[in-house]
Amino acid sequence: MPTAHETFGVSSTASEAEIRTRYLQLVREFPPDRAPERFAEIRAAYDELRDPAPQLERRVLSLHTNDSLGELQSELRSRLNLAKLPTAAFISLADAP
Repeated sequence: MPTAHETFGVSSTASEAEIRTRYLQLVREFPPDRAPERFAEIRAAYDELRDPAPQLERRVLSLHTNDSLGELQSELRSRLNLAKLPTAAFISLADAP
């Protein structure tokens, strides 16, 4: 089964704008009334790519490897400040087991 990125044909580092643009292209190509199964696959992949938890995980994994935990913490904090995720997403991640 292809990953969401493979379904969209974008790299794992694709921006939200690139993902949205590709989603709209695919929906025009496979509208729900003509290709309901393909549309459902595209929509599920889009929902997965837009979910804040995996977005945060991808961003954390994209951090450069640092020898210093303090450097990693500082870099993570600055990236989280730049992330355009709702506060509720951060709270739910903090509350997760």
